Amino acid sequence: MTRTTRILVIALALAAFASSAATAVDLGGTIKLGGVVKDEEGDRSTTPETFGFEEGFTLSQVDLDGSLGRRSFFHLDMRDITLRNGRARFDLRMADAGRLWFRYNRHRQVYDAAGSVHSDRFDYRGGLTLTPTRWLDVTGNYGYQERDGDRLSHPERTASFLGAGYDYQLNTARVEADLHRDGRHAVFAYDHTKFSDAQSALHDRQGRLFSVRFSGTDFHFGDVLSHQLNVDVGEQELQTAGTKTMLTALQYLGTVRPRRDFQFRYRLYLGRTDDEASHLETDLVRNDFDLTWYGKAGQLHGGYGYVTNDDRHLTSYHAWRLGGKVHWDRRVRLKADYASSEKTEDAARTLLRDSEAHRLRVGLEGDPTDYATVGVGFQEREREFPLLDVEASGRRWHAFGRLHEAGHGGLYVDYAFSDDEYTDLDGGFQATNHSVTARLDLEYFDDLYLATGLTWLDVGQDLDIEKSILMFEGRYDLLEDYFVEVKYNVYNYDDYVLVDRYYTANVVWFNVGYRLAVN
Repeated sequence: MTRTTRILVIALALAAFASSAATAVDLGGTIKLGGVVKDEEGDRSTTPETFGFEEGFTLSQVDLDGSLGRRSFFHLDMRDITLRNGRARFDLRMADAGRLWFRYNRHRQVYDAAGSVHSDRFDYRGGLTLTPTRWLDVTGNYGYQERDGDRLSHPERTASFLGAGYDYQLNTARVEADLHRDGRHAVFAYDHTKFSDAQSALHDRQGRLFSVRFSGTDFHFGDVLSHQLNVDVGEQELQTAGTKTMLTALQYLGTVRPRRDFQFRYRLYLGRTDDEASHLETDLVRNDFDLTWYGKAGQLHGGYGYVTNDDRHLTSYHAWRLGGKVHWDRRVRLKADYASSEKTEDAARTLLRDSEAHRLRVGLEGDPTDYATVGVGFQEREREFPLLDVEASGRRWHAFGRLHEAGHGGLYVDYAFSDDEYTDLDGGFQATNHSVTARLDLEYFDDLYLATGLTWLDVGQDLDIEKSILMFEGRYDLLEDYFVEVKYNVYNYDDYVLVDRYYTANVVWFNVGYRLAVN
């Protein structure tokens, strides 16, 4: 039995158990079975959107919602389940008692044109929350990630120190207890991680972290002052080398709101990393100050941050923030923000040395009618390394429009253009980027739903790449509970600089669906 089949059995068993656990059961949702036909040609590594498509039978979707009496509710969502792919999600909530949840995902990555060099990654995660009393929540979760397969070497037919492939497992676990009363919280948590690499034992490591967090409101000042304090103590160990790194951190957040229209926040972070092998201690200190004013038509905010990183030599950062939001009659909204940072390295030990960064963003949105939304945006960003004569800069323009009316359908269009330039001592590099996303949904006809969409990307200047995805979809209700649907996608990728790097694919999905309703 494959991993995906086991996930399918477990999820369906959980749903069946939930459905039979009480006499008063409500169950509804959709089940879709079908198949996939794929015709592709060219470099399969260029289009990640098609990595997970497999020809043949597919359990396309199981989407179920149910209730067990009046106090328990569950949701099961499974999509694209095949022998080597699939996603699954299960949630069970019990009022005033807790929650049980589970997640699964499998993803394939392709590295070469023929698709023969690839790897698969599995992600499992589950958790349980119990609420034995009104003042205590106990939570535990566990995650398992596995990746195996091939690794593409550079240059070809050479051996990398990372190995010939992927074969590792990552285990994570967390236990947390939250004690709360009258707006005050005390949270105690323990995290554990373990990484094992069958290709190289040198990469094996594990970590442990214990944290305590206190938060609450100071009632002596009329609820205008609140605090949050977090303390973390942990270690990370390289098992083969036998070395350890100790981690300690303290975080404080204080909020003062003397009036409804003013708020002041102060954040303090104190962290230390102690490397036992090199006997090197690194201290990180961060101070952030933020002030916000709230008005009837919007808000303004500004802030300043100062960071120092001391590992025998001092590196300091200054950061500034300024922005605001304004709205008129709730139909027109304008927002803008500016941020900058400067890094100064006294000892000039790192590769990039001093740096400066700036970013400006402006956006305008409006609702001309109850059915339509339009907007435009602009962003400018710049990063400079003065001592190295290196600079990266870019501008991006964005516009969108959305129109939707229930019972008729909707039209969605997004367009973006960006121009990015990188300059160094050897010259420079420039790339422009046009992207369009559009979708049209038609719900006007009885028992018939139609949709079409387009995603188009064009990268120019020093690159010359064009990529597009064209989609057609239709669904027809045969009877009250049954329906059929067909979806057809066309994928294209062309690199006009590298002549042999192209890809085209035609993918068709056929599904028969059933709407389930049990009371």
